[in-house]
Amino acid sequence: MVALSYYDADVVMAITPNPIALSLMFYDVTLRRESGEGYVGYKMLSTISDTLARFMNDNEDMVLCFYCDDTLDVKRHHDSMLPQEYRSRLFSKMFDMYVQSHHLIDLINICIKTEDSNNPQNKQFAHFIYRKQHEPVVAKMGKILMEK
Repeated sequence: MVALSYYDADVVMAITPNPIALSLMFYDVTLRRESGEGYVGYKMLSTISDTLARFMNDNEDMVLCFYCDDTLDVKRHHDSMLPQEYRSRLFSKMFDMYVQSHHLIDLINICIKTEDSNNPQNKQFAHFIYRKQHEPVVAKMGKILMEK
């Protein structure tokens, strides 16, 4: 299941008072498995990508935010990789494949990674997907989030 939640102006203002950021629409992307425990197949990943791309196509000033958590373990080929890192890489690969196959040159995916130097298991991954024209604002927000 794909769910999108809108960040209202108060949430964006708490991160940055930049007026340009307030002109953008930030949506949190939540992907939730409804059934099954195996690997997620290419067909399902493609469907998710298509859904998100269509939503972005309909909303010129939209930024998608995707946080990769570790609340549930996932079946993965690399057991040494943390679940949240696996989700981050899978999300990036899914996005990159879709963008390349549909020749979407103006969409960018950045990954923000934070690490606790005292606990190597405490790594956090978040992604922003946005249009190239919004890069300065999103990059600043990413930098602010990295410092928090």
